[in-house]
Amino acid sequence: MSRPFRIEITESEEELKKRLQTANLGNQKEKLIMLWWIKSGQVQEQQEIAKRLAKDTSTVTRWLQKV
Repeated sequence: MSRPFRIEITESEEELKKRLQTANLGNQKEKLIMLWWIKSGQVQEQQEIAKRLAKDTSTVTRWLQKV
């Protein structure tokens, strides 16, 4: 089991939902979904995000480093 991560997301859940509805690109939507899951407390670990998005954990790590 991986260790929990801490990330501060400045946008509100509502703002992330609104941006998600207007996102055009698939990659952009996946990143917004990831941020929304984190902000809403639905996921606690990077492995869980990777599993839900069907992505490698290194991809999720790279995305989180850019946040």
